[in-house]
Amino acid sequence: MKFAIQSTATLVLAVLSLFSVSAQPGGGWQRQSPEERASQQAALMTEKLALSEAQAEKVKEISLKYSKKMQEAREANTGGDWSAMRETMTAMREEQDKEYQKVLTSEQWETWVKEREEMMKNRGPRPGGEEGRPRKKKEKTDDGSN
Repeated sequence: MKFAIQSTATLVLAVLSLFSVSAQPGGGWQRQSPEERASQQAALMTEKLALSEAQAEKVKEISLKYSKKMQEAREANTGGDWSAMRETMTAMREEQDKEYQKVLTSEQWETWVKEREEMMKNRGPRPGGEEGRPRKKKEKTDDGSN
């Protein structure tokens, strides 16, 4: 019983920290360490997919592996070639997805794909022209201010 309460509390804190970081301007994920990103990814997937302890541990290992690789790629992209960066990140995500599929059941994988698509739709406009959810335009007041 004590383990269940501790696990639930840990999961709740991880999810809350995920939402607080994602609400920060400038993209909170870029300011996090690979370990923090992996923990949050594992917590999110555990919550959304009802992962077993073994699955959650494996998902965290996979997330950490690719968070480190992506961090290295970001740091190596000093020239700002965003097109090449997008290709690199896409290839890494595809590799990561293949590893996730080995850990998740087919039902969990299908659920994860749908959840991820929904999150992508709701993330808002991205650098490089990718669109997500449209941002609300501020209406000007009579004095011309926002």
